[in-house]
Amino acid sequence: MPYDIITASLNARDKSGRIEVRFGADKKTVVVSRRALLSIASPPRATEVRLLQHIDTFCEIAASCLASEGMDGDTILITANDVRRWCHAWESSGLAAEAPAAPRLLLV
Repeated sequence: MPYDIITASLNARDKSGRIEVRFGADKKTVVVSRRALLSIASPPRATEVRLLQHIDTFCEIAASCLASEGMDGDTILITANDVRRWCHAWESSGLAAEAPAAPRLLLV
């Protein structure tokens, strides 16, 4: 499902992310829990940088929730369980093996 990101921010108090996204004609708020931010990559970090690094993944998870569950509300909550299911499905789909390796910094 195509989407357009409108805004993204991190709530400093509870370390959760908030992404305003337009899915077609519908505008939705995607709330990314602190635990989801910690689960998306290693080392675990609940920062705005981590939210922005993986914003497309969170939007894809939200789009799949919309498509499969037919949610009617304006808010979609992404939890650590959603991230784990998404990562497991992605790794088992064979796309992970075809993806190019991420560039690594060489510190001298």
